Amino acid sequence: MMRTMRSAAYVAGLMFVASAWAHAQKACKVDSSAQWFVKQRAWLNEAKPNWSNDTLRTSLLRATRIESGKPLAVQMGWEIQDTVAPFLMTGESAAVTQLRTLASTRGSEWPTKSVVGAKGVRAVWLLAHIDTALTRSALKRMMEAGPEESNAADVATLEDRLRLQSGRKQIYGTQFRVGADGKLMLAPMEDSTHVDLRREDAGLPAFTTSACLAQKAVSVRK
Repeated sequence: MMRTMRSAAYVAGLMFVASAWAHAQKACKVDSSAQWFVKQRAWLNEAKPNWSNDTLRTSLLRATRIESGKPLAVQMGWEIQDTVAPFLMTGESAAVTQLRTLASTRGSEWPTKSVVGAKGVRAVWLLAHIDTALTRSALKRMMEAGPEESNAADVATLEDRLRLQSGRKQIYGTQFRVGADGKLMLAPMEDSTHVDLRREDAGLPAFTTSACLAQKAVSVRK
């Protein structure tokens, strides 16, 4: 019964995020011909299934409810804190246990693009939201693997999340919060003057685009 309830909550959460993103995309004029968009779409393309560990990939996709037959959404560079992790099945997920084991085992093969494909890497990114320890381990491995093996836009978003969890300021401006009054707020960020330069390097859209998308998502939720 509990597993069913958590699964339903997870699916409902993903449905909300997808719906909010669709509404926001229309209003915020996301340019699908922009270099950052084209670059991400190319990285996420799985037309040639050449990953090496299909068993681990299947486990990761099952844990995050990512459908193998649907294309992945590009990383739009915004998260509203405390709206992602609650939808993940923490206790029951064998994939989480696998990731923890891999993270703590020296020389283990981390699930990168060549190992589990782009969808598998996105699943790792989602599961890394469960707690700070897993976020830190996943981010370290993703950074070590490099942009060919880990989507740089996902890495940047995860780095911002970990910096805030560690009491530091974010640098890409991807993390937002909803205040008690229901208004969207940007979590603390350093060197805002050069944020779009850092975003460009990470393959993210301009900050104003992400902020617009986040604001529209909050409006849809209301």
